[in-house]
Amino acid sequence: MSKLKALSVIGIPYTVGWKGEGIDEGPSALRRAGLLKELQQIAEEVVDLGNIVVDLPPRDDTNPKLLNPDQVVAVCMAAVPPVRDACRRGCFPVILGSEDSVIMGIIEGFRQGLNEPVGLIYLDAHGDFNTPETTPSGLIGGMDVAILAGRGPDQLTNIFGHKPQLGEEQIVIFGARDLDPPEREMLERSRVHLYTMDRVRELGAERAIKEATDNLSRFCKKIYTHMDIDVLDPNEMKAVHMSVPDGLTLAECASALRAVQETGKLCGLAVMVFNARKDPEGTEAKKLNRLIVDSLRQGRD
Repeated sequence: MSKLKALSVIGIPYTVGWKGEGIDEGPSALRRAGLLKELQQIAEEVVDLGNIVVDLPPRDDTNPKLLNPDQVVAVCMAAVPPVRDACRRGCFPVILGSEDSVIMGIIEGFRQGLNEPVGLIYLDAHGDFNTPETTPSGLIGGMDVAILAGRGPDQLTNIFGHKPQLGEEQIVIFGARDLDPPEREMLERSRVHLYTMDRVRELGAERAIKEATDNLSRFCKKIYTHMDIDVLDPNEMKAVHMSVPDGLTLAECASALRAVQETGKLCGLAVMVFNARKDPEGTEAKKLNRLIVDSLRQGRD
């Protein structure tokens, strides 16, 4: 079995675009459960870059339709350098995050580090395609995919001086099964490649992801995979923050992620929203670590 040449682990333990106890502890919990040692099975060099450190501005929840935007911007800006620099050194970034609103900084890091068009496969039980006009919660972690596509306030869509960060046709949402009605309507009218869980079941997870990567390949050279672990069925993974029934099994998820790896275009993987408070014994963390390693393993056993 061939190995990845070099791999960098980057932690983003901030909950600026979401609320909830335990998810900020996720990156450390996965490390404690032996992720770095596991990754050494599949990479010649594994470097832990630690967690990003951000001097946060005061929290601002004054707008109930757009909670805490200043802190989201600060963390996104801080996420760019480690992703960018890892790419420039030829390292494959594995990103451990607490919640999804940091994705704008991650995508910008890939843009600067690779200088090639990047597509996104977003595995999540939710679409995260709301805007301040449609959001039921005001949480930016439920808007981040729409923000990438240029939908939403300029403060967030234009953090890095260019918008949109991704064309809608460069985005796949995979495994969604809890979409707000206005969000679903926007997605169905967009050019985003939407693979709901019903569609994934209809095609089979591996065939669905292969179709998705074929769709993306017309618009990008590289593919970044971003996984909120609530895409998994809660019977398979107990440490999800927001349980939504009828998700991917661990086997289906590993098979789908390996299919992305086998395209040769995968440039990074993020694993987000692991709730360490729901895993006091560390058994779910070890399970998730095995999924990460199996997903990145080059070649079939």
